[in-house]
Order: sequence, then structure tokens, then C-alpha cells
Amino acid sequence: MKYIAVIFLFITFSSFATTWGESKVKDPIDNKFMCNVSEPMSSGSYIYRWPSKYDQVFWPQTTQKGIWYCEESGFIALINDFERLSNTEITSIREYLRENEKPTDNISRLKHLENIYSLRQKDSDFMNRLKRILAYHYEKEGDLDTANNYRKLALEEINELAKGKIEEFTRLEYLYLSANYSRQLGDKKASDEFILTLKDVIGKITNEKLKGYGEYLSELVEDTKYIIKGGVLKPELPKKNA
Repeated sequence: MKYIAVIFLFITFSSFATTWGESKVKDPIDNKFMCNVSEPMSSGSYIYRWPSKYDQVFWPQTTQKGIWYCEESGFIALINDFERLSNTEITSIREYLRENEKPTDNISRLKHLENIYSLRQKDSDFMNRLKRILAYHYEKEGDLDTANNYRKLALEEINELAKGKIEEFTRLEYLYLSANYSRQLGDKKASDEFILTLKDVIGKITNEKLKGYGEYLSELVEDTKYIIKGGVLKPELPKKNA
């Protein structure tokens, strides 16, 4: 599935806007109710050029509409992640929802989202991506300290996960993120080392399905040296000569 997305990513960068439609999904916590949600109707590979690329998270999960919420029960999850909850998860989430107030604004929705996911059985890679999604959302809300703390936590996890056996795709992704986050957290030396390692690994790619992703990261990582400590992750790039 990842490889299909990667291949599509480099076919073309079109100029069409993203659009949404309204839909209803069954509430997994109380299936007497249906939840009003938004569904993507159209998008293009240009979404991989948007600022969230520096966190390697992408539309629609980087929008509030990409976070589905059920008004009746208070259940919340990332788009299309309402299924396959175990009985244990449902029981824990119901108890949490009974004891806690429903979110009232974007920030409280993000906190609510993290709390609900802490009760779900997700793997380490998913939970790392969730931290990066939260980082991007908090940055959009103007809470840079919280955003960058999530990036710090994500980097710590990546360093541990990278010690184990990971897919080649994930290794590339993690090296790129480590370069960005290390620099953003003020460790230029570590960032430079990750950049060199990433370029070396990309140069040795033999899997044809990964070469497009390697080319994409090769281009993106040229921006990494412009990332500054603290603040927003997206670097201010030098203007090209006309």
C-alpha cells in the first residue's frame, strides 16, 4: 500500500484543489448513532509538497476535517479509523468518555484525540506518526512549545525504533525526520550526520518501488540545513535568483 502511494506521488504534481463531501459513519462506541463526518472528494499529489512534508504527515490528517468526531458519544479518531476496535478498547473508551467532558475547541479536540488513542491498541509506528500529526496541528494553532515537544518525543521514539528491524521505507522516513527534528531541537551535528546517512542509504537503493521516494527525500533534505532551533519547523528558504 505504501509503495502504491509512493509511485503515485511522483507521477505528476497537478494544480487541483482539495475538496470535501459530507458523510455519515456508525459510532463505534454507541452504534445506535451515526456520526457526521467529512470525506475527501478530490486531491492531488501536490499535497506532498505542502509544509506538513517536513513532519512527513499529509492531508487529510493534517486538517480538522481529517479528525472525525462523534457528537453523541464523544468518540474521536483520525479519518477512516473508526473500525476494528476490540471489546477491551471499547470498554476502556466508554469509561473514559463517561468520566471526561467533551472537547469544545480545536485544542481540546487534539488533547481528546491523544487521550482516546492512548486507550487503543496501535503499533509503535502509528503512535509515532500520531505525535507528528499532533505536532503539526498544534503548530497551526500557534502552540509552538507543545508542537515541538511532540517532535522531541517523536525523535526519541524514532531513535529507539531505528535500533530494531524496520522496513526500508520506514528507515528512509525516519532518517529524514531525524535530520529535521535534530536540527529543530538545536543539534546541528546530529542533523548533519543523519543527512549524510540518508544520502548514503538513498544512493544504495535497489528496490525500484522505493527509488521515487528516495528522490523525493533527496530533494526535501536540501531544505533541512535551513531549519532553525525552535519556532515553526518549515524553514525559510533563500530566494532563488530570477
